[in-house]
Amino acid sequence: MHSFPKTSVASLSISVFVAFGVSLYAVSVLITEQGAGGQFSIGLLSAAFGGAAVIGGLLAPRVGRHADDHSVRGIAVAGAVLGGIGMFVFASANSSIQVIAAFWLFLGPATAMTLYEPAFVAVSQWVHGDHRNRAIGMLVVIGGFAGPVFLPLTGLLLDRYEWRTTAVILGCLYLATGVLALIAYPNLKPIDDRGQAVPHVSWMRFASDRRLLFITVSFVLTFAAMQSTLLHRVALFEEHGYAVTGVAFLAGLSGLMTFPGRYLMPRVSDRIPPTRAVTFACVGLVGVMVLAIIGVPWIVMVAFFVIFGLFFGILIPTRPVIMNAWYSGADFGAVMGKQWAIAAVVGGVTPWLVGVGREVFGSYTVPFLVLTVAIAVAAVFNVAAERRSAMV
Repeated sequence: MHSFPKTSVASLSISVFVAFGVSLYAVSVLITEQGAGGQFSIGLLSAAFGGAAVIGGLLAPRVGRHADDHSVRGIAVAGAVLGGIGMFVFASANSSIQVIAAFWLFLGPATAMTLYEPAFVAVSQWVHGDHRNRAIGMLVVIGGFAGPVFLPLTGLLLDRYEWRTTAVILGCLYLATGVLALIAYPNLKPIDDRGQAVPHVSWMRFASDRRLLFITVSFVLTFAAMQSTLLHRVALFEEHGYAVTGVAFLAGLSGLMTFPGRYLMPRVSDRIPPTRAVTFACVGLVGVMVLAIIGVPWIVMVAFFVIFGLFFGILIPTRPVIMNAWYSGADFGAVMGKQWAIAAVVGGVTPWLVGVGREVFGSYTVPFLVLTVAIAVAAVFNVAAERRSAMV
């Protein structure tokens, strides 16, 4: 384990940047009426995306367990191949079952292998404890360019080409991260002083450890709300009457606004308790979601994207900082994998429910009100976790 292998961490960050850019941000533009939403229903596309997240979550404990004992490089390469194939299948889809297959069979497993969860485990393995927060900062800052780059890029590609060609281009970018992993990731097992096999992490641990239970509930609720908002916000403002290209540009600007939080939180976590920062961000997001529901005039839309980015940026690095401080160890990957499994299943179903709610109620108003309540409840559980931690 090196103190701070910059090349490996930077390459890891670029791979996460592309994986997030394709599987979340680009897809959020592709499901609009100008994209695949013009051929397939929002409900179907939401179910495809949500099901992929659920499948990725169900695979997360096994991926995390594998990462505890093996090189993360193999996981990253396999995920890149699956992600690329998934986008190619989506690009050629002419029926509902083909859309579902592209997301559930390929993109779902790919996200379990290429997003933040295995990346956080890699940081835990590659980087000495004193430098981990710095590495997490690099990871989430570079990864943070996914929104600012892929949202407007996908909008421009849709204007220049049609959505199928755009999906193929994005699939090629996903595949390229596999090549990067082969070249730059260390091909080694975790090096530590453990003299025995990694202990089994039981699901009951999440019930017996109240601190872990409360922080997990808080994370699950915020993740579900943020995942649903990120996927549907372009379509939401399209519903309010704005052009997709302009909304995608503002969504990219919102991604830029996450950088203060991404950069500062890992560096000031010794002075500002990260759990307290999460509570602050949740309270702010409750207010910001009201702006999304109002939607007009245009200054309200601009304010939503700017302020949403600022608060969302605080949330992004705080979970790995908290979990590394509380649970870093030989079974860290298994703990993170199981926690991510819960979050991904709930976070996968929620975007689908938002899409269904939009079709049932005829607008996004009611679904986004429910998301706002979920963020408020998450703040309550986060405070409970902070108080429980003070007792440990």
